[in-house]
Order: sequence, then C-alpha cells, then structure tokens
Amino acid sequence: MSLIIQRIMIAAAVLSASALIAACGARSTNPSNETFTVYEDAPKMSLLDLGAPGNSLGDVYHFSAPLHSERGGPVTGEVIGSKTLVKVATDANPSLERRATLMFFTFADRKDQIIAFGVADYSPSAAEFDAGQPVVRAILGGTGKYMGARGQVTSTRNSDGSYTQVFALLK
Repeated sequence: MSLIIQRIMIAAAVLSASALIAACGARSTNPSNETFTVYEDAPKMSLLDLGAPGNSLGDVYHFSAPLHSERGGPVTGEVIGSKTLVKVATDANPSLERRATLMFFTFADRKDQIIAFGVADYSPSAAEFDAGQPVVRAILGGTGKYMGARGQVTSTRNSDGSYTQVFALLK
C-alpha cells in the first residue's frame, strides 16, 4: 500500500474516532463536583384531594418553605413543589404508597434555580416521609449559576419537621 493511502486512512480513522467521541458526549472519569447543604424550615402543606375521598391516584400535596445556608441563619432561598400520589397502598403492603415529588429550589431572587424530581415511599396516613430516612432525588437542571446542573439532592426530614437538603452537583 502506498504511503499516501496509509496516511489518508490514518487521518480518516482519527477524524472518525474524534467525531464519534464528540457525538457520544465523552465524559470525564473524574468529574468536578460541588456539594452544598441548605436547611429548610418545616414546609407549609396543602392537600388537593382528587378523585374518591381519601388517598387515591393523583392526589397532590403542594408545599413551600424558606431555605437557609445555615441552621437559624437568614433566609437565602425558597423551595416550592408538589407530591403526587402515583401508587396507592395495596392489600399486600397496606402501610406503603409512592409519591412523585417535583421540587424547585430558588435562590438569588429566583435567578438561580435547581429543579429536582423523584419517587419515594410514604405512609398513607402521613403527608411527609419518616424523619431520619434520607430520600434521594435526581436533579433535572437549573438556571443562573446552576444552568446545566445535574446530580442529586438528598432530603432528610428532621424530628422537628424541618429538612436538611444536601446537593451533589456534577459539572
């Protein structure tokens, strides 16, 4: 094979590999992370009871609460969201239902936002999940300084009804 053809084939292979890596969105094996914690006051809850009275698919709890960068510190943001009943308790497991939760964490006068979503188990007789049991939800994205955010938020309900929210963002 001539030297010119070999060089053309090598160049084509290198260009193809580069295009494939770019098209697949190459990910670093060592992504940079940002972790931070916010403290949420006990949320104000409002139930929208849809369908049959009592727990039924589609029932929605709407909630909101102030956020703080340190316990007892000044308000630095707000969380608003909704929890929708997506799986009712069954005869086989009468003490468990599932709710899908959509959360909007807003900071800097709503210029910086993080949106999270996930499903967790709840007692059918309680508006919130048990204290001390962390629940992990996916971060869907964000705005402002959180534009393009991805990762997860771990929510832990405290015994006083407040929450500790730990964000693990991948950049």
